[in-house]
This record gives sequence, structure tokens and C-alpha cells, in this order.
Amino acid sequence: METAAGNDVLLDVRKLETAFYGEESVTRALGGISFQVKSGETLGVVGESGCGKSVTALSILRLLPKLTAKTVGGEIRFLGRDLLKLSDREMRKIRGGRIAMIFQEPMTSLNPVQTVGRQIAEAIRIHTFASWSDAMAKSIEMLHLVRIGDPERRANNYPHEMSGGMRQRAMIAMAVACSPDLLIADEPTTALDVTMQAQILRLIVDLKKRMRTAVMFITHDLGVVAETCQQVIVMYAGRIVEQATVTDLFAQPAHPYTQGLMRSVPDSRHGRQRRLPEIPGIVPSLREPIVGCSFAPRCPFAISICREKTPTMHEVGRGHTAACWRAGEVVAA
Repeated sequence: METAAGNDVLLDVRKLETAFYGEESVTRALGGISFQVKSGETLGVVGESGCGKSVTALSILRLLPKLTAKTVGGEIRFLGRDLLKLSDREMRKIRGGRIAMIFQEPMTSLNPVQTVGRQIAEAIRIHTFASWSDAMAKSIEMLHLVRIGDPERRANNYPHEMSGGMRQRAMIAMAVACSPDLLIADEPTTALDVTMQAQILRLIVDLKKRMRTAVMFITHDLGVVAETCQQVIVMYAGRIVEQATVTDLFAQPAHPYTQGLMRSVPDSRHGRQRRLPEIPGIVPSLREPIVGCSFAPRCPFAISICREKTPTMHEVGRGHTAACWRAGEVVAA
């Protein structure tokens, strides 16, 4: 587990609300979330599919589909500037330059009719105004940096001519080509086999140390969080339910949802005979207003106040907070 490299706040998200608009309904994808990313640190964002992790990343980068989605409240302050108030031109300078993103599926992010080297070079030119020859030379250098063999030849490959792991490395090369202050990695190993997952994770960690960038790691895998992050936020139904250092979260998870996630992690000490416990029930619909705690219908500790009043973040330890009316009791139990 790493240690934080700095204490300066790089990204400060305050009460962020994002909604998706359908013909007959509105889905409140983010319900007023707040968190910070400090310079040089890695923040893990954990939760089930549909909890709002990727929407958070797309909201930060202002990549939400404009016809169907909108950030309706809050602030996204990056180095003191509210990204929501910037013009499209100003935002383009930051996106890919100061803040970069590794997407979940490179085949949908890379241009299929351009070579990988050219795509990396274009990203470099946009943010550095380098000549084509210099940008192409830098793209080959970046392919070498992400450990792609024979980078001069691979720079002339199209995405379909590469393996899944190689395409993901090319995406990482493009993301870090301009030395961003913040790298957002959205489930970057989901489509890869176990061996390749470990290699990609190690690559991201090594690049982070080398380039001194901060990383926001979006994942559903607590094992990834334990290996790569210093801070972690746990999301459920578009809200943050727990925030802590990785050490504190694994030592004493405070929210019943986090505890359920922890129990669902396979433990090799129990062999094949241990049946993984599941969290009963389903995630509530975000198309309807949620009264009380969003996890209450699935929570074994829920009492009347949980179903009637939305919990605020309670401090359960130094720098460790949880949105649970019974957080203190649950920890003690």
C-alpha cells in the first residue's frame, strides 16, 4: 500500500448533482457528493455497477451526453477553478492535458481508422503545439514507456491489430503523454485476463510514481483498492456512504454496505467450500425520490429513523466518516 505524496488539494468536488433526462422520467444519478483528491495521492472510488462511479468521472471531465444529461448542482474545483464555469474551449485545454482519463474499453475509445501512433501524436499536438515529427517521436517514446515491445512498428498499427492488453497500454500512453496532474482510471482492467490485469495495475502505479500525478481509481474490486490506493470513497445509489483511508476502511468498515462488500470478497483461506454471502435486495431506483437512507431496505441494522431521514456523514474516527445513523453502534458491534 502506498503513502500519500502530497497534501495540496488538487480536485475538490462539492455537493455534485447530476441527472439524466428521459421522455417521462428524471434519473438522479448523483445526489450531492463531496470529496477531494490531493496532489500525488491515489483515491479509490468503490461501489456496485450503477452506483454513480463512472458518472462522477464523466461529470468531472464534462463528457456527459448534452442532450440527455446535465450537472444540476454543486462545484468541481480543479486547482481552485470551477470546471463547471469554464467555456468549452477552456475545458478542452484541461481535458487530456491537465486531467486525463483511461476508459474501460479501449476499442470504443480509440479511432479504428487511425494508427495508434497518430492518435497519440494528435493528443500531444493539441496540448503542446509540437510539430508532427516531434509528436510522432514522443508517441513512440510513450509506447516504449508503457512497455509495448517494438514501439516503432506498433505505432503504425491500427487498434484492431493489437491485443486487448496492448490496446489498454496504448490508451494509457495517450492519457499520460501530456503529464497530467490528475489521471482518472475507470475500471481499466475489466475486460482483461487476470495476468494482464496485474500488469496494467502495476504499470499505472509505476507511471504515477514516475510522473508524480494523482490518480482517481474507479473500480468495483476492493483488492485493487487495497493494492493501489491511499484514500477511498464508497458509493451507493448515487451517494457517498463512507470515506476513509484504505487502512482504516479495511480495518474497521463503518457502513453496513461497506461491510457487505467486504464479506463478499473471496478469501483463499476458506478454500472452495466457503459460500460468499450476498447483500439481499436490490439497489433502489434513482427515478423516484429516496426517503431516508438509500440502503435501509437492504440493511440488517435499519431502524425507523433510517427509513425516514437521510443520514449525514458522521465521524467514526479521525478522517473516517460514514453516512449511517447507527455508524457508531455498527462499528462497536
